[in-house]
Amino acid sequence: MTREEIFENRREVGKKLCEQIRKNDGQMINAKNFSERPYYGGTKKYKFSTANYLRLMSAESIYTDPHWYKICDIENNKWTLKNDAKFELLEEWQENSSDGQECFLTKFYNALEIEETEKYFSENKKLEDVLEFLQIRGLIERDSEVISLKDGIDAVKNYSEKFVSDELTINFAVQMWIAESKLKTKIKKFLPVYSEEILTEIEKTPDKIFESVNKAQAILKNLRREKIFQIEKLASEELFQNLKIIYHGSESELKTKDRFIYKSETIFKGVSAYEFLLALKSAEKQKIWLEFFYKDYAHGKFLISEEDFKLIAEENVTDFLKKRLNKNRQQILENPQELGKYISPNVMVRTEDLLNQINLESENFQSAMKIFEQEEFQYLQSP
Repeated sequence: MTREEIFENRREVGKKLCEQIRKNDGQMINAKNFSERPYYGGTKKYKFSTANYLRLMSAESIYTDPHWYKICDIENNKWTLKNDAKFELLEEWQENSSDGQECFLTKFYNALEIEETEKYFSENKKLEDVLEFLQIRGLIERDSEVISLKDGIDAVKNYSEKFVSDELTINFAVQMWIAESKLKTKIKKFLPVYSEEILTEIEKTPDKIFESVNKAQAILKNLRREKIFQIEKLASEELFQNLKIIYHGSESELKTKDRFIYKSETIFKGVSAYEFLLALKSAEKQKIWLEFFYKDYAHGKFLISEEDFKLIAEENVTDFLKKRLNKNRQQILENPQELGKYISPNVMVRTEDLLNQINLESENFQSAMKIFEQEEFQYLQSP
């Protein structure tokens, strides 16, 4: 295809993206499936260009695997395409005999369409690691007691504004950073919204969307190269300095009694973490997902259900945590026959060893809660 033909084809892709965005409340919804930049996985591996990134973004099918192959790779490896395997036409640029370049739209097959390829598992990063990437580059305050994914998004947006002023490029930079952060969360809640003004501009000048995504990638590349600073942990004598809560989200907006709304994917530390737990007493009954860390004790993601709210209202924070976080362990220790519910049939381990481990975890938890209780008492007694 000539350059003009390929650019005309790109314009159709740009218009198609605008249609999709309008259908999805102003969001480029396919972005949530791009936790890693798609790339060619054949003989000479390379990440796809931003033009092919947009082509895949506009695809009707959903592809969660970043690996892509050409038919020659499938034939050389003696792989088998699945029945009704789909392909996407992506750009391949090659030099021609006139020392110029010409482009071909080549069929590429996703790894999901091939029988023999292994299932792809995306790496899941912790919220703290995602935000630390920005903290060590000086884009987010380092010693804040409350920090959220929204703070990270605002930081990337502000950083992008140092290089460009157009909203389309800034949206792309934010969108690509969120999607490729590898954070396991409901990303749709955080994707940027493309205004009708932006969409109308793209439809008038479709080349703009390809130019903007290219600029956005350059901005993120520059961000990764920013100077890194060492994060020093400041000494503190305040209460709950070893307490951390990660609020992942809830069924509906989580509000305090004075109507303050907590943002999903927020890390609370110190006194702010305790006050968050205290605020649950007056929150609306609903499902809430948290993580809890105190001293050397770490409790992974757990659910506070509606039935837990009665306990929250009647107990102090310490007693609530004791009953909620140690509930499963206590049930198993009191009824060892129920242990089978929590063990995969493929795992070979002695029941006695597991019970000893659970008992030790329970003792460590209760030991930590004794100190927590003392801190809670001091906090509630303070003026």
